[in-house]
Amino acid sequence: MKRVLATLAVVAVMGIVAPSAIAATYAVTFDFETSWGGDYAPGWENSDYRHGEAPVGKMMQQITGGYNSANAMQLIADSVPQDWMWWAIVNPIDVNETAMQKEYNPYLKAMWYDEGTEGVAGQIYAVPNWVNLYLDGDAGPDTEDWTDVQFGGRFNHSDNYYYVAVGEGHPGWQDSGTARTGDWHELKMQLLSTDGKIHFSVDGTEVGSSYRSDYADLLGVSLATMFQDPLSGWDEGKPYTIWDNVEFGSDYVPEPATLLIWSLLGALGGVACWWRRK
Repeated sequence: MKRVLATLAVVAVMGIVAPSAIAATYAVTFDFETSWGGDYAPGWENSDYRHGEAPVGKMMQQITGGYNSANAMQLIADSVPQDWMWWAIVNPIDVNETAMQKEYNPYLKAMWYDEGTEGVAGQIYAVPNWVNLYLDGDAGPDTEDWTDVQFGGRFNHSDNYYYVAVGEGHPGWQDSGTARTGDWHELKMQLLSTDGKIHFSVDGTEVGSSYRSDYADLLGVSLATMFQDPLSGWDEGKPYTIWDNVEFGSDYVPEPATLLIWSLLGALGGVACWWRRK
């Protein structure tokens, strides 16, 4: 009985705290200040590759010296199944897909330490759900779309930041006109409900937008280390990028019914605590 009542007391605290927390906009942040063991920071995993085995390896490590903080994350391209591959991508595991729908203006942003050199670069990445089935896929003709969205540096360009939003008839990589410099920079992409386009920003200043306006969501949010292939040719250490303060979210708030449930749970927990005192 004591165990049950203790559990209800915890629910009471959740009922009191959660409504105000849930009422805020949806946001998930990773500052990488707490150390971890294993190949991935808690809440992250290696990203799949639609057409086969993906580059994998010991890709995430904590390092000292973050963006105005003690620590950051180093994303290492450790191994690839085929020599022609030029990427290592990781993604957060728990993403609220409802909150990342277009109507809530979903976004992804991260601080990247740009070393300003060729050969390796960091990008924020997203793979929205398919909306224009024009490619032949495993399920037959016209069963797939190519929706990858990339923004940041390019390993074969050290001049500016670039973005690409692929799809049928896409224009390829677009030059933002904003110069890369060797420092911390915030990269951000956001899908706006007003025009259905993904907008790209560097350090809070918009530098371009996608040619597509048919997006339904901003899912598949990821971080990428892009490098000059082959990986086997990197004799002086494997390519990596450094990240901090990764955040994704939107303007989403729960329906009033959800808040009511939390309030009811809080009331129930409060009664349980009173009963135990009596």
